[in-house]
Amino acid sequence: MDLRNAIEDLLLGASLRQVAASYRESLIESLHCRREEVTRETFSGETTSFMKLVARHLGDRHAGDPRVLHALQDWVMQVDDYEAWDALLAGFQFQGKASLMRRGRVLFPGPLTAHWTDTGRE
Repeated sequence: MDLRNAIEDLLLGASLRQVAASYRESLIESLHCRREEVTRETFSGETTSFMKLVARHLGDRHAGDPRVLHALQDWVMQVDDYEAWDALLAGFQFQGKASLMRRGRVLFPGPLTAHWTDTGRE
């Protein structure tokens, strides 16, 4: 799975969790890993890096899209990756945003969150 396919899947209704699982599975298959040697940690770092790239792309190219809003809202409840939080809080308006902004500002240093506003992208 590459970035283009991940974004297409997401826009067709896949969750970011499903995209992450598909990406990890594609790595396992492409490298012909033996299933008995695959653990929960296998390719977790690579998958995390890819998902940060996906989140950044979504924030840069799909801000305001309700399909992306829903996917990012679900994803930030599962991860503490700045890229996902930033994509959501910098590019979308939604109910409960102020609460998530407070939590995000606890997770990430002030300079990284200074551009987050209650009105979305400035």
